Amino acid sequence: MSTANIVKIFIELGILIFSLSLHEFGHAIAANRLGDPTAKMLGRMTLNPLAHADFFGTFLFPLIMFMLPGSYIFGWAKPVPVTAQNFKNPRRDMALVALAGPMMNFLLSFLSVVVLSVMDGTTFFQVNPVTAGLTISFFLFFFWINFLLGVFNLIPIFPLDGSWILKAILPPRASAAVSRLDPYGFIILIVLLISNILNYCLAPAMLILFLVLHYLGLDHVAQLLQT
Repeated sequence: MSTANIVKIFIELGILIFSLSLHEFGHAIAANRLGDPTAKMLGRMTLNPLAHADFFGTFLFPLIMFMLPGSYIFGWAKPVPVTAQNFKNPRRDMALVALAGPMMNFLLSFLSVVVLSVMDGTTFFQVNPVTAGLTISFFLFFFWINFLLGVFNLIPIFPLDGSWILKAILPPRASAAVSRLDPYGFIILIVLLISNILNYCLAPAMLILFLVLHYLGLDHVAQLLQT
């Protein structure tokens, strides 16, 4: 493996770790604002990646995945502890806290689009092809890792955030029935990852993304995202 590829892997790993940390920070700050200071008291309401990192899920597993050709870029951080009893409306507020993580990733994706569109509207692309190429690659990866983290975490399978949102929407009896599947959630996710069924979940999200970019007149940015 060349030095350039090693540097690329560690830069992308750094982006992944940062994105996972912001995801968990989103949960923590939402919980605190809704009345639960648990995460804050345990030092999790911070942007410091070390506070959120899980050695295997945040460092080792993603590094292995980066080195395997054609594999998914996948990783996770330590879940933010939440005490639902501190909320005024536990069902609703647990869903809002769960939603805050993916929303943080979508915000980071949006900021990437802003940067790319600003560069597209200037002479940046013509200044230095090498610098422009590296910068574009950085923000493209930054966009996609956060967009995919946001979409993936909205899948309603435990322990993903979407499962908490689904349970809050469903009537209590149906929510309890869904909760009985929680012990098998991780196995279900592994099967979905291996079978590529998740591609069917991502396709509608990507279609919506490109339609929004077209509506905003950002077709060139949409073309960049497809490179």
